[in-house]
Amino acid sequence: MSTYGITPEGPNIKRLDVILDEMHNDLSEEWGVNTRQNPQSFLNHLLTNVADQFADAWEFGLDIYHSHYPSTAEGVSLDNAAQYGGSTRETAEKSYYPIHCTGRDGTTLAAGTMISSTMNPTTQLTITDTRQITRSAFNQADIKVAALGEGDVYTVALNGEVYSFSPKELNAVSILNGLAAAIKSDDFISSVDAENELLHIEAKDITSTNILVLSENLTTDTVTSIITFGTVETGDILLPDGVITNIVKADAGLLSVVNRCSYIAGRQEETDSELRQSYADKIFNRSSMMLESIKSAILQNVQGVTSVAPYENPSHEWDKYGRPPHSIEIVVDGGDSTEIAKQILEKKAGGINTFGDVEVVLPGAYDEDITIRFNRPTVIYTWFHLGITLHKNEAIPPNYVDLLRDVVLENMNALNAGDDVVPQEFVSELYKACSGISYIDVRLFATSDSGQNPTEYPDRSIYITARQRAYTSEDMIEVEIDG
Repeated sequence: MSTYGITPEGPNIKRLDVILDEMHNDLSEEWGVNTRQNPQSFLNHLLTNVADQFADAWEFGLDIYHSHYPSTAEGVSLDNAAQYGGSTRETAEKSYYPIHCTGRDGTTLAAGTMISSTMNPTTQLTITDTRQITRSAFNQADIKVAALGEGDVYTVALNGEVYSFSPKELNAVSILNGLAAAIKSDDFISSVDAENELLHIEAKDITSTNILVLSENLTTDTVTSIITFGTVETGDILLPDGVITNIVKADAGLLSVVNRCSYIAGRQEETDSELRQSYADKIFNRSSMMLESIKSAILQNVQGVTSVAPYENPSHEWDKYGRPPHSIEIVVDGGDSTEIAKQILEKKAGGINTFGDVEVVLPGAYDEDITIRFNRPTVIYTWFHLGITLHKNEAIPPNYVDLLRDVVLENMNALNAGDDVVPQEFVSELYKACSGISYIDVRLFATSDSGQNPTEYPDRSIYITARQRAYTSEDMIEVEIDG
């Protein structure tokens, strides 16, 4: 059997020197002379050029072999190989922000409506479909008296709960005060602006959408509906609460906007390295194993998810983590809660309970309410101190800090909730990424308080619980040359 080609150990190609040596051996044997005797001969130059072409053909064959496997393919070949496992490269996505839009009841926002942030550089956001500000989907509303009449009853209905007030005196402020006192709800806060004669009703849950119905003698002054806007640019664009307030292009009925809710993170197109990392997770989408199927479905179908860690308690007793018998706990970082809950409901087995602090009520097949629970991880902020000792016989590149930081960031981003931070697992990658280093000493500092900066680095590794996820950033990685 030939030692070259596709062997039981994998592909083994002929290099230029092997091909040239074989050609000289064959010709020397046939002609009875040593064809290697004069390296500057025309024959040697001819054989070298021909052998070089053969070597290129072997290299081409090796590239074809590797292009069939996700672990070694690149670019379009990686896309094609991943499709055999039912996975595709994540395309670039916008970041989406739920925006509290205040305006006249019934105002229609056309596709292309644009708002922006007050920060520099400015971030612009738009909607691609028509949306409406309406009392039928409100989070806040200002109500005023439309008509005064003897014996009239003034009524406000919130999500089907009716609150009424019969005034003894025909005065707008007293009517509004009476309604505010009548609205005894755990879900809403009501107050009266006596100067402007307005009853302000606000949902305690700033993310909720509710239904408001008024009697004919009441009307709305303004209504606040939550409308999702997408950033014009793709990528994970994080903006602080309260900075998206500029109206760039909109209907005159839109009076103000503000971002108060958490956003859904976007992303740039998945790189080859990221696709290889996610391939193994996504391939379980067709698995019959419940936890792997749930994890894969969330990663593949919910935008903005950066980590999924599933756990199960199959026993008849409560486990040490507080999970009830026969339950699952899914710890998800990022993504929309409702979309996550839908994937869990679709993939979990019947009779299995869900556990977590986040609750989402979904409609069942017969319009019954099904509550799906899951958890969000607590962020453990992790600072790195890389003490490096220089090699006396090898120069270190000028961008050594960036090279080392990139390795740390890539490995930290690959961690899921519950994964410990163990730098020794990737310390060899640090040596490979940056020449001129003879020794690297990695020390850590971890805390759940983002505002706490390290004064020392006492740890060699960080233990992460099932409901935690380690996080670091470029400015949390310090590189120092020892000595």
